[in-house]
Amino acid sequence: MKTFYFFTGLPRAGNTIFSAILNENPDIYATGHSFVPDIFYAIKEAQKNSMRFKNYPCPTNLRNVYKNIIPNYYSHHDFKYIVERGDWLTPYNYEVLQSIAPNPIKVVILVRDILEIIKSYLKLCKDNPNYFYNQIYKSLDPTTLFTNEIETKVDLIMTKGDYVDTMLYSIHQLKKNNLIKNFLLIDYNDLVSNPKKTIDKIYSYYGIEKYKHTFDNLKQPFYNDSILGAPMHRIRTDKIKKSIDTITLPQTVINKYQHLNRIWNE
Repeated sequence: MKTFYFFTGLPRAGNTIFSAILNENPDIYATGHSFVPDIFYAIKEAQKNSMRFKNYPCPTNLRNVYKNIIPNYYSHHDFKYIVERGDWLTPYNYEVLQSIAPNPIKVVILVRDILEIIKSYLKLCKDNPNYFYNQIYKSLDPTTLFTNEIETKVDLIMTKGDYVDTMLYSIHQLKKNNLIKNFLLIDYNDLVSNPKKTIDKIYSYYGIEKYKHTFDNLKQPFYNDSILGAPMHRIRTDKIKKSIDTITLPQTVINKYQHLNRIWNE
């Protein structure tokens, strides 16, 4: 019988490296960025808008579907442990996970200095003209802009409701409700500077027997990054090494966003 664990985190915080490391272990299948939470949300919306369900409600039947989605989704994967990367930390998604998780919930949350995340995004913008944030920027009416290009792109990256903002909000809500103690926060810099110690810590949290990782023959997880316009999930497979981005941030950006690290540091 499979055991299901989860991980999530801020983008550009080592999620792809993390899954590639775990996948060295033949007992573990660590996933790419899963859309399983989207399935639950789509069912919720269908239920809310369905006249048939309102006319003939069957919540127990629907709960049977919910409880079997995760096991069925991974039923063809013959591994002892499934470690899924999913956006399970929003209040709604976490409530769903609590109600349908096949086993006790354990979630690793990857975090990274916000300014490093921003610089990583800007490096993608610089190196990939077709990157979707560049496309959004080009679509803006220049006569409406009152910030320079870098400031404007950073504001797009940090837009309310976009991925970075949603993760920050989710972590904030966990802390606000005194739930963060149930999760394991892993800093990107710890993962890349001392991967063995960090992965051993993660194994202890999950309750998985430790495995002797090599960290020097990783497999590149498959993502169709062509739809994003940039290789967002490309990793070094020969070694674990911190990505250094030489982007210089304007002081205005630093002043505006550096305080957000306190969401998980305080």
